[in-house]
Amino acid sequence: MFSNKIITRNYIIILVLIFGLSSKNKKNEKRVDELVESIPKHLQVDHFNIWVKNPNKAKEKLIDIGFNAVPDSLSQVHFGQGTAGKYFNFLNSYLELIFVYDQKELEENNLKNKDLDFTKRANFKKNGASPFSIALKVKNYDVEKIPFEKVRYHQDWMEENSNIFSAKNSKTHLKEPSIFVVYPEIESQVFESLSVLENIPSEDPFWKEFFKHTNGAKKVTNIIITSMDLDLETETIRAVNEIENITIKSGKEHLMELYFDSNIQSQSFDLRPDLPLIINL
Repeated sequence: MFSNKIITRNYIIILVLIFGLSSKNKKNEKRVDELVESIPKHLQVDHFNIWVKNPNKAKEKLIDIGFNAVPDSLSQVHFGQGTAGKYFNFLNSYLELIFVYDQKELEENNLKNKDLDFTKRANFKKNGASPFSIALKVKNYDVEKIPFEKVRYHQDWMEENSNIFSAKNSKTHLKEPSIFVVYPEIESQVFESLSVLENIPSEDPFWKEFFKHTNGAKKVTNIIITSMDLDLETETIRAVNEIENITIKSGKEHLMELYFDSNIQSQSFDLRPDLPLIINL
């Protein structure tokens, strides 16, 4: 009888332990599910910018290591904003070297759009601002899906009733990369491969050549941005750091590291000090 009581008691203890562990596992599973659900999967990187003072020199640094640039004659001037860009296209994104094209226009635009950071970012050499911008796009576009406080921005060159939305704290948190969200009509084109690109019907296919680089680069597969004295807990940075294939971290200098095709060639090019950029092919 005594032995049976011990056995019964031990059996009950085992059941309690099993139930407790099961409940704990379910809670952990639920927590993991909640964390996964919290990740803004609808956000993706569209393209990325580097503010530069000498755009021609910066462009040549990239050409020297085998990148093919979009011709200046076809490069976009942001009329009304006072800036322009030099562009490098990839199959899933593009790099824009952005610079001041018209100082007066830049300042006039700042007076109209006081919550935006253009003049601050353009002055990065003096104020220590991050020279990087990340343009995001929203899957199944809906402004309400943007997970941080935002500022609406419209220019005459944009489609009617279409707006870019900039992170509000990009003006006040200059150590952060500038973050903004584009609308669908200006999202960058994405191609699965060069063969898919080649097979797209086109009366004038010369534009396809701008996606082909002699160094073999095709797709951007990882972006790491280091910023000095960065607060990683702001709403904007937390949201961006949850996006696949991009990491923003704090460090001793402003630096962008780009990885192409998962670094399949195991090559690296450090373009500092002329550009705060490391290319990994």
